[in-house]
Amino acid sequence: MALSLRVFLIVAALLTLVFVLRKIRKSQIKTADAIFWFFFVLCLAVLAVFPQIAFWCADLLGVESPANFIFLCIVAILLMKEFSASLEIAKLKAKLSQLVQDEALSENERRSR
Repeated sequence: MALSLRVFLIVAALLTLVFVLRKIRKSQIKTADAIFWFFFVLCLAVLAVFPQIAFWCADLLGVESPANFIFLCIVAILLMKEFSASLEIAKLKAKLSQLVQDEALSENERRSR
């Protein structure tokens, strides 16, 4: 694995770790999300320190280069995270709509009394 990719992975892991820690301090991130991002950082760091893992997985899956394998994995993981975030947003929108409707009905009952 090229040295530049290893450096990129280490820098990306450190920047992600700093960003997540800042969000935790400001209470702007849920615990489950923080755990996901810590796991993501750990995976990046492990791949940077032990590049043989990327070579082995790339060979196993028939990916042309370890760099392509790493970027493929990162994209796949982030797509799954985005999908789960979309599901959560859809649930929250439905809940908000229900709450607005309930409040409107309650207000209408108060006015009619």
